[in-house]
Amino acid sequence: GYLISMTWHAARPFDRGHVNFRHQTQGKFSKEQWAELVTEGSEMHRMWIEQVDSIAQYLKTLQENDVPVLWRPFHEMNGEWFWWGDRRGENGFTVLWKMLYHRLTDYHKLNNLIWVWNPNNPRKHPVDKQMGYELYYPGDDYVDVLGADVYHREWFQDTHDQLVELGGGKLLTLGEVGELPSAEQLASYNRYAWFMIWTDFTADRYNTIEALRDIFGNERVLNHK
Repeated sequence: GYLISMTWHAARPFDRGHVNFRHQTQGKFSKEQWAELVTEGSEMHRMWIEQVDSIAQYLKTLQENDVPVLWRPFHEMNGEWFWWGDRRGENGFTVLWKMLYHRLTDYHKLNNLIWVWNPNNPRKHPVDKQMGYELYYPGDDYVDVLGADVYHREWFQDTHDQLVELGGGKLLTLGEVGELPSAEQLASYNRYAWFMIWTDFTADRYNTIEALRDIFGNERVLNHK
């Protein structure tokens, strides 16, 4: 009776073995390597296909057991900290997203995936930049749900409203949050269907027990009992 959400913190296509988050998921990936990745028939593309196919086997197990998945790969693509991040233009991130979509949907025939496209909320910090959503949006045919990740209490109305406009009526989510919104903010950002608190952010230094009770006891929030 549950929906599950899965985030894929992918290693680089040539990485193998146990994934080291900082050195692989956040590892260096040059413009030349990216160009090879999005070129069908290249060695980098072949390694990426191998990587995706290994993931597909687990997703197929879920499909065989009638488990739908809120599938959230390559998130926060409008930031600069993941190897797939801030890749703009006609051979940028949208190509990678479509490659993944077609490999899992057309080749592996997976029909249990609900595709969640999930950037970070745009801001322009000197050392922590996130760019506008529209630069990385692959198009309505490749996205079921649009989301935003919000940290540092940066609750801005236009973060929500830009997603509403870009999605044109599609479901919205807060894919990751650190500090929770207030009840008043939650009411203002009224198109978000669900939120997920990131690891350890239930600690008191981020969200007090009073704040947690305020949100989970809010009339807008449904809880499993």
